[in-house]
Amino acid sequence: MPSSRRNSEKYLAIETAGGPLWHPKENMIVFAYDAPGMYQVYSVPIKKGLTFWPTRMTFEEDRCTAPRYLPDGGVVFSRDRGGNENFQIGHIGNDYDLKWLTSDLEAKHRINAVGEKRLYYMANIDDKSRLDIYYHEHPVLENEGVKIFEPEEGIVSVDTLSDDENKIVLHRFRGNVDHELLLWEDGDVSSITGELQSDITERWNAIRFVDSETLLVATDYGSDLNRLALLGLNGDFQQIVQIEEKLEHPMEEAVYVKQSATTFFFNNQEGYSSLYAGEFKRDGVEGLREIELPIDGTIVSGDARSFSFSASLSPEGARLAVTLSSPTEATNIWVCDTEVGGWWKATDVSLAGLNPKNFVDATHHRFESFDGLSVPYFKYVPRGHRPDEGWPALFIIHGGPESQIRPSFQPVIQFYLSAGYAVVTPNIRGSTGYGRMYMDLDNVEKRLDSIEDIKSLATRIEASDGDIDGTRLVVYGGSYGGFAVLSSITEHPDIWKAGVDIVGISNFVTFLKNTADWRRPLREAEYGSLSEDRATLERISPINQVDRISCPLFIIQGDNDERVPLSESIQIYEQVKSKGIPVKMLRFSDEGHGLAKLANRIQAYCQVLEWLDEVA
Repeated sequence: MPSSRRNSEKYLAIETAGGPLWHPKENMIVFAYDAPGMYQVYSVPIKKGLTFWPTRMTFEEDRCTAPRYLPDGGVVFSRDRGGNENFQIGHIGNDYDLKWLTSDLEAKHRINAVGEKRLYYMANIDDKSRLDIYYHEHPVLENEGVKIFEPEEGIVSVDTLSDDENKIVLHRFRGNVDHELLLWEDGDVSSITGELQSDITERWNAIRFVDSETLLVATDYGSDLNRLALLGLNGDFQQIVQIEEKLEHPMEEAVYVKQSATTFFFNNQEGYSSLYAGEFKRDGVEGLREIELPIDGTIVSGDARSFSFSASLSPEGARLAVTLSSPTEATNIWVCDTEVGGWWKATDVSLAGLNPKNFVDATHHRFESFDGLSVPYFKYVPRGHRPDEGWPALFIIHGGPESQIRPSFQPVIQFYLSAGYAVVTPNIRGSTGYGRMYMDLDNVEKRLDSIEDIKSLATRIEASDGDIDGTRLVVYGGSYGGFAVLSSITEHPDIWKAGVDIVGISNFVTFLKNTADWRRPLREAEYGSLSEDRATLERISPINQVDRISCPLFIIQGDNDERVPLSESIQIYEQVKSKGIPVKMLRFSDEGHGLAKLANRIQAYCQVLEWLDEVA
């Protein structure tokens, strides 16, 4: 690789810090930070206007993620092995001594909530297809796990707790738009939203108790957009007038502390985040106001593989810690003084010696797809002199599909930009962030409509975008985005110069058969049932149209992937190779669904870049 391209490797080493959770008594946060090359647990003190050097708390060989403080100041976190997602729960005491609360390496454990009395988590110890609800009494090291609920269907987690923890609101997830809220009280479980459900399913999340019988919830019940509302434990639903009057964008995350009636919440405005606060009570909200964020970007959160929360409040509610980034601002934790105002960075991640002035910002656009649907996308154009024909371009398709690619800082995107590739990131139909109707437009028999969106955008850019060379387009994506890559090069082979498939689905039938037992019903709700929709699943599976592929293909796969198993990549690799089409597969024995370790990311993406220079 030329020296200029070797310098691009530095972009992959730019760090990420996020997922702050506040200490119960001190001005300190715990968070996940990938400075060692994969996520580990760190803590840092908080003092207005100052940024301190953080303290590393875990030193494991694999990622340590999603940390939270316990009431006594101890820390719990998750750790898996080789990306297999069988997370165990670790405990770090005030003396930094590490002990394990769980030890069944064949089961996954996911921390749900920390109350004053108990630590709540879900685990598939007894049945790999079912995640049960457990708790540990505090102090957790002195008590065994107690199972309190076995769900008959769906994935059930703890949403929120009453102050005395005698009432627990559970969230049942049957599919991305089919949720239900349950009330656990003294061992009995009943449905809160059951009477509200009709032929149209809804999304529900319980945010907090505003009094002993009323919940503040996020829901799209009666609306296309997710927004805050009030829900009685008896099922009485109440819109919040001030929210409905100003409802233009979906709500995505909320934070609070029980000592204050104020709830802070974020809205998603075409991928960019906005922050609001209000005092929510049984009869509505008072003092609803917007709080300006310090950068024009987005909040950042993930799941058990990184950090599940973007923000948290100090115990008295006076300070708000938020994970923020933009295309030109690396992901850091910022803190706001909620009483007198003002933001400052609590972390200052390494930029690997790079000048942030060289980072490329995104521009937001929309285009009209084949059926008239307005589809949003972001475009990044490299710095420097544009080639006469325009820049070669990567079309990066996000996973999910119930996800959204947003204007956050992504080292991989900046890596490709620094090497002279433009980047286009569409939110094709099926993406979140644009309402319920938009998210439902790619379900089951409509799956390939989302691939038509990619074709429509490529056609439009080739015809009218002078920044990009329309004859040198590469389709690139991971997970569901990997399926989109394979589908794009089979459905529309004449468009693409190359394809890069990272842990992608090649055959929906074998994928649904082999994905982890606990995930299968959820994925069938999105893609179609093996028993009822098999013909559709076979029709939309790229492996059944390998003969149509005409461009080179690069495949990246982790051996320990429980979501999209290794077999999905092996079978498409073998089929493509047998047809004489140029194909390369790069496997990692210590990775799962995606690349968690910096050394592996550098190896993989640098090989992709060398390969693209040859084929694209």
